[in-house]
Amino acid sequence: RARDAAAAAAAASRAGKDKGAAASAARAERMRALVNDVVLNWRLWLMGVNYFCIGVIRSSLTDWTPIYLAEHKAQPVAVASSCLFAFELGGFLGSVAAGRASDLLFHGRRGPVMALCTGALCPALLALDGVTSAHLLPIVYFGLGALCFPVHVLLGLASREVVSPQASSTAGGLVKFVAQMGASSAGYPLGMLQQKQGWHAVFALLSSVALVGGVATLPLWRTVARVDERAIERKHKQKGG
Repeated sequence: RARDAAAAAAAASRAGKDKGAAASAARAERMRALVNDVVLNWRLWLMGVNYFCIGVIRSSLTDWTPIYLAEHKAQPVAVASSCLFAFELGGFLGSVAAGRASDLLFHGRRGPVMALCTGALCPALLALDGVTSAHLLPIVYFGLGALCFPVHVLLGLASREVVSPQASSTAGGLVKFVAQMGASSAGYPLGMLQQKQGWHAVFALLSSVALVGGVATLPLWRTVARVDERAIERKHKQKGG
């Protein structure tokens, strides 16, 4: 009986060690998959660059518009309010239209819409700096919202589509973190630039940021969701067979 008990205890100990080793191996495998799927995913980092640029532009327009219109264009608070309302309205309508364009015109690819909208922000921001009419300003802000918000929406979706389902939330959190870094850069740094160089320099910088963001998304033009990639591969294999 003593020998049986000792054998049973040894077997239980070996089983516990095997389970521990299996759990450690599973954790190591998950970590390797996370690194390969997220940290080393070049698509995510390009999205992060674009998200950073969009964060800078969007926060700059929402935070600085009342001061900018009052100081630089001598517009009352009512005009600033109408411009911000037009900005949000354009963002809502533009997001819906951009989503439909991505699904129908580009067959689910987000890159073309993100690249076109971000690139178009460059001349739109320069146009805002040149407009002085109180009647035209809300129209320009509407266009800026229609270009800015769709990229913000599609980036959150695209970042989850280029990784495995197990890493989708991590990927979304990573690019969102980069976007928040961009939004925080729209505060003190732009304020210092405005004090030293004026509003023209601020909008020249924002236009350059939009250009950088648009160029960063060009390599994503043909990127499709991970699920669609597998379907395309299966079709190619069937055709080849």
